[in-house]
Formats: sequence, structure tokens, C-alpha cells
Amino acid sequence: MERNKELIDSLLKLQELLDTEPDTVDAIPAFTQYIRSFLRIKPTGRTLPTIEIMTLIKRRKPNLFYLLKRHSKDDMMIMLTYLDMDYEQAQIKIERILQGEVIA
Repeated sequence: MERNKELIDSLLKLQELLDTEPDTVDAIPAFTQYIRSFLRIKPTGRTLPTIEIMTLIKRRKPNLFYLLKRHSKDDMMIMLTYLDMDYEQAQIKIERILQGEVIA
């Protein structure tokens, strides 16, 4: 678990942002900064759960997600807004990572 502490800390930060930031344009800088820092993580023995975090943001902050998709000038951010999966499966995978399970 220690080897992926950075990933776990980042996922906990996402939960905090989802719980505290408004679903408005005002939250764009916080989420953009979060996503950029998340993408820099190099987890050991797994891939980043990028689709999962984008799915959580899309479901929990739909207005913010729409604004990111429509108004981003960054190709990477635009591409990320097209990632999607089943919300419940995304939640389960994030929870399993937070519990220290090794998931590829």
C-alpha cells in the first residue's frame, strides 16, 4: 500500500473536492489543477484509474464537467472528458484502491 500512497492520497483529495467544491464555473481551477496533478502520478504495479475519476466527476459535478468539456482549450482535457464507464463500477474500483487492493 505504501508504494501507491501518492495515488491513494490523490483519490482522497478527489473525494474531498467532490464533497466541498460547488458544481459551478468557480470550481474549474480546482478540478483542472487536480486532474493535471493526478496525471503525473506513476503508480507501482497498476495503471491510473483515469476513466474512473472522470466518471465520478461527470456524475457528481455534471455542470462543471459540461463546462470543462465545452470550454477547455487543452486537447488533453478535452480527450479526458470523453472517458466514461459505469458509475457504480467506477466507485467500486476507487474504493478497492483506497482499501489497498492491488488492481491492475
